[in-house]
Amino acid sequence: MLSIGEFSKICTVTTRTLRHYDAINLIKPKHINPENGYRYYDVSQIRQMLLITRLKNYNFSLEEIAVLLSTDNTEYFIQQITVKKAEIHVQMKQYQTIEKQLNFDLKNLKRGVPIMSFMDDIKISLVETKPQYIFSSRQHMKLSDFCKRMDALVEKAQAAKIAFIGAPMAIYHDKEFDPENNDTEIGFPVVAGNETRILEGGLCVTAVCQGAYSNLPNMYAKLVEWIQENQYAIIAAPYEQYMNGPQNVATEAELITNIYFPVKKL
Repeated sequence: MLSIGEFSKICTVTTRTLRHYDAINLIKPKHINPENGYRYYDVSQIRQMLLITRLKNYNFSLEEIAVLLSTDNTEYFIQQITVKKAEIHVQMKQYQTIEKQLNFDLKNLKRGVPIMSFMDDIKISLVETKPQYIFSSRQHMKLSDFCKRMDALVEKAQAAKIAFIGAPMAIYHDKEFDPENNDTEIGFPVVAGNETRILEGGLCVTAVCQGAYSNLPNMYAKLVEWIQENQYAIIAAPYEQYMNGPQNVATEAELITNIYFPVKKL
């Protein structure tokens, strides 16, 4: 038997963490001395503890790890590991994008150029949009569920034999940003028909975002600055139209998103 300190040293995990794992029934000591409360672990538990650490490194939550440890279903284990692999791949791509931004900012800073100066090059336009019929679905959703919701809307349209005549869009009705509970309407331009509504036309301030979706906040900031500086007022929810998507471009740099703010002159 190994004392909690010895077990801690071998597995490179703190005794505080071991006590927490005991409390949540993730890995419990084989024996607790009833007189002094000292915890003892069996050598056979070392591999289990190392597995827990390994799964944590794969970004599994403790709750997810508990489920994995309780199952003998190899196929389920493989499935969950595969899901985490895909999630990590996405994170790696995000970090690669961040690294490119860092290199770009460092280069500019060394030249004496402020980091945010690129916003001065964002082109803003005023356009008069026409009313259009859209087939849409509005709900509160997590931003991470956006693609799933869009796919569901496409399936619903196909079942109803509704044809799209333009690129997909999203209208953001919320007054504040909440990635876990966002009031979002997703839709497609269509011809008039059942289950459609009219997206009103009118004067809009617009900009084109070319590149990763992480650039969208910069575009929104520039649009709001322009609206204020030129004495306009926002009169309806902003919306985005996705001229292409990750599924049909080779790199994020090729993504094109049009942003619209319905406005009126003050």
